[in-house]
Amino acid sequence: MTLARHKTRITARRVAEIIGCLEKTVYNGGAGTHELTRVRNGRRQVRFILEEVMALVERQERQAQKARQRHSNLQVQ
Repeated sequence: MTLARHKTRITARRVAEIIGCLEKTVYNGGAGTHELTRVRNGRRQVRFILEEVMALVERQERQAQKARQRHSNLQVQ
C-alpha cells in the first residue's frame, strides 16, 4: 500500500486573503489564479490546493523583485 501525499485544500476566500485580492477575482481566474487546480467538492463547492497557492505567491514575489531591480537599474543610468 502506498501513501499519497496529503494536499491541503483551501477555500477561494482563503486564497484571496493569501494573494491579496477579492474572492470573486479568484473565482474568475484573475491575479494569476487561472493556473491553480480547482477541486470540486460537490456541485457548488470549489477548493484550491494550498501548496499551489503558496508556489504562485512565491513566483509572483520573485517576478516583482526582478521588476523592481530592473526599474532601479534604469533609474540609476
